Amino acid sequence: MPGTKQSCPCGSGKPYEKCCGESKVCCSLDQVRWRRAGRELRRKLGEFADQPSFAWDAARAQDMYLGCMDQNLMLHDDDFTMERCFEWFIFDFYISKGSTIIETFREECPHPLSNYENILIKDWARSRISLYEVQMVLPGKGLVIKDLLSRKKVMVHDINAAAEIKAGSILLMRVLKVGEEYEFSTSGLALPDWCKEPLLKKLRQDRLDYYSKKMTSVRGWGAYLKERSHKINAWVMELGTDNTWISNDSTGLKREQYKIMFALKDWRELLTFIKQSDAFIITQELRDRTGAFERASAAWLGESRWISGKWEEETSMKGEAGGKIPGNGGKSGLRRVLGNFILTPRYVMITAGSPGLLSAGKKLLITGFKEFIEESADEIHFQADAPAKKIVETYHWPEQGYAVVAASVREGLEARGFDAKQQRGAVKLWFDYCSKERPAIRKTAVWAAAVIYAFARLEMDKELKQKDLAEQYGVASPTISLKFRLLCRSLELVTYDMRYSTKRPSQRGYRGHNLLI
Repeated sequence: MPGTKQSCPCGSGKPYEKCCGESKVCCSLDQVRWRRAGRELRRKLGEFADQPSFAWDAARAQDMYLGCMDQNLMLHDDDFTMERCFEWFIFDFYISKGSTIIETFREECPHPLSNYENILIKDWARSRISLYEVQMVLPGKGLVIKDLLSRKKVMVHDINAAAEIKAGSILLMRVLKVGEEYEFSTSGLALPDWCKEPLLKKLRQDRLDYYSKKMTSVRGWGAYLKERSHKINAWVMELGTDNTWISNDSTGLKREQYKIMFALKDWRELLTFIKQSDAFIITQELRDRTGAFERASAAWLGESRWISGKWEEETSMKGEAGGKIPGNGGKSGLRRVLGNFILTPRYVMITAGSPGLLSAGKKLLITGFKEFIEESADEIHFQADAPAKKIVETYHWPEQGYAVVAASVREGLEARGFDAKQQRGAVKLWFDYCSKERPAIRKTAVWAAAVIYAFARLEMDKELKQKDLAEQYGVASPTISLKFRLLCRSLELVTYDMRYSTKRPSQRGYRGHNLLI
């Protein structure tokens, strides 16, 4: 596009070189006033929403916003999550008065607004989050983005985003009009291009369900986006922090997963480092009933030019648009999720979606965490053939309770670092037992713990004890032992059982006919 006379991708109809591609040394005085009014309005909105009189509504909003998210993918004190929650509270949440904060602000603003601010608040009150595709990156300027729902194109003025985001990225954002320009309302995640079709399919189906429940004909996107924005955000957050997510839609889209793993010298120091680093967001930290650490996960983020200080301040002396809806006074900007860190007391692993990212992750581990890890690494490349969560659904379970146990087994093994192949082996073991014995399920936790213990024995994992599983699942250790024996006797489980185990004997000619019990 640069260097041609084709139409600008922003949709203005002007040639690119005379529109978004035009080199401007400065902007108009009027636009400077619009930007100043935008920053001032953001500050006033934040202060208004932070009043003690809205404390009860804010608590309800937080419970609703965080309640629909996968609790394994966020922490309640995470700045990024709380910032987006506060933005949603201002724009889309209906308080006890029956209106949103921004609508209430228009009616009850304690201070008079300027003409610029009155125009902005009227326009912002109608804004909705939407799904955008980055059409073009304009270095030193911003992004040309296309609304995938309304098909409208706009140019967002954001120098930091232009330095961090790639063309083709998918964004779930709210875009605010400021004079002749557009700005992002808050920070967000940039998803890779393969997320586009799965997300669009999800939104389209959910909109049909939304209007069906209301028993009305399908209408535009506005009302749906306003009422379901917190749900949509949860889907995008889950997709953005899970590199193993694979679409099962009709497009047949597959997502390759690559891993690299190192043995650990000191997991405590590494966990502290990750928590303090701007390169990661902790998404999960699991501990057993005694408080002992089991596992932590963190989203590995791309580089960002964070702007510190109060949100309403200008981002540079040039006066480019910046800031965000307040709520924490912390960091702003778009961060691309490069992969995920998984940390256990024994190893640390990076998962990524491409060989290039895997190579970068390997370099990061070796150079950044050298004092915490062993020198040797176990590098794993594979193309996932099914989503981990679909493993359970591949079987036709005689009773629903059996499927519940299978899901608990898969999740329990995943939390302990067992890979998808091992999870499939354990679920198959449980399916074979259910098909043969049709056990009565009175307490799913007992059977889940027993299957996990049996499979750990098959995998020669001697560190997993029955008493540890008993504490985690809230059951008696002798009960796990009883169920374990039932599994072993019914299926005649043996060491290196080729039906389920991924382990193979090191001695040639060993056939593995030693019964587990």
